[in-house]
Amino acid sequence: MLRDEEDTMRMSRIGVAPRRASRQRGNEIIEFAVYAAFIVPLFLWTFVTGMNLLRMIQTTQICRDIGNLYIHGVDFSTYPAEQIAQRLSQGYGLNVGAGFTAGVTNMYNNDTNSGNGWVVLSEVMFVGAASCSSLPVGTACTNQNKYVYLQRIDFGNRSVQFNGTTVTSAIGTPTATINAYGLVQNYLTDAGAVAPNFGNFLQTPLSDGQQMYVAETFFASPDLGISAYPAGGVYSRTFF
Repeated sequence: MLRDEEDTMRMSRIGVAPRRASRQRGNEIIEFAVYAAFIVPLFLWTFVTGMNLLRMIQTTQICRDIGNLYIHGVDFSTYPAEQIAQRLSQGYGLNVGAGFTAGVTNMYNNDTNSGNGWVVLSEVMFVGAASCSSLPVGTACTNQNKYVYLQRIDFGNRSVQFNGTTVTSAIGTPTATINAYGLVQNYLTDAGAVAPNFGNFLQTPLSDGQQMYVAETFFASPDLGISAYPAGGVYSRTFF
């Protein structure tokens, strides 16, 4: 009798297993779908961010190379010099166009091209009392105790956007008159020559008449954008 009862129970268990398995069928798919809802966006974000970090390292070197040429006298208001910058930025979408208009040898703002890159080069000086003394007697030194642009050159595409926002120079944009070589006119008396944000980047203020050079590069990354995860771009800034 006892053996018969054990056999009955064993057969009952064998019969329950297939029914239970049929009720559990598809659970793995549901679990994977819930897991994927979290892991796929994380993977996409990791990919986009990681690629931009790699590009940041590379574009920082590009920015330094262009800035190094700038401080050593390369005239980036000329087309051949801008072509050098374009070669240094190969693969990042800096476009300097096909050349200047016939008869034009210098252009401080060759910045209406297509492409994903924009380069801004600036020379800035601190104006103190000694600098103001060069003005004619009776002329007000409007920009005394301020940082002013001595030169400003930019090329590429000034309309580059990061995630829908047009990029701008971190140190400001001069509105003073600038000649073809990028030299800012009347930098002592024209309030439009002031670099309003420049002092925010210095640990030690410049002395009267002291100058500093700044190279800024902007490279958008539209090729990395994935649906709801826009890629933005990379910005590098170097002081010399």
